[in-house]
This record gives sequence, structure tokens and C-alpha cells, in this order.
Amino acid sequence: MGCGCAGVERAALTIAAAGAGAKILGPQGKDAVRCDGAALTLQGVAIEGRGGGDAVCCASEGRAELSGCTLTSPEGTGLGVYEGATATMDGRSV
Repeated sequence: MGCGCAGVERAALTIAAAGAGAKILGPQGKDAVRCDGAALTLQGVAIEGRGGGDAVCCASEGRAELSGCTLTSPEGTGLGVYEGATATMDGRSV
């Protein structure tokens, strides 16, 4: 993948928090979580992009489903959806 981020390509991945306070911190200048052409489900996690990357990036016809998540990226985008991808978010904030 070569992006320095947590990600999934052409498969399916679910990340669900086991309790309160679960957080994913992105690397400086990169997306924190990236979904390229895959199905990604995130449940109950806080995700922080740092230094210009997206907190969650979904691209290349991927599909992201977020439930109870908080997305932040002070210098980037909370939820980036590109290249024919789709995303849904239920609850919490961007």
C-alpha cells in the first residue's frame, strides 16, 4: 500500500472498539485510515488525521460504513470520499 496508514485494499475489514476511549492516530501528513476499492466498517472509534491527511479516506469505488465514530483532522478532512467511493456515517461527529 505504501501510504504509512492503516488501510484495506480489495477486501473487507471491520474495526470495532471494545470499550470507550478507542482511538486511531494517523501519521503526520498521511490519511489515518484509508479504504481503496474495499469494504470498511468502523464502529465506536475516534480517528484523528494529523498534518494534512484525511481522518478517513475512501477511494477507488470503496465503501465505508461508520457508526458511533468521531473524526477529526485539524489541517485536513474528516471524511474524504473520492473516485466513485461511497460512505455512510451514523452518530457522533466529523
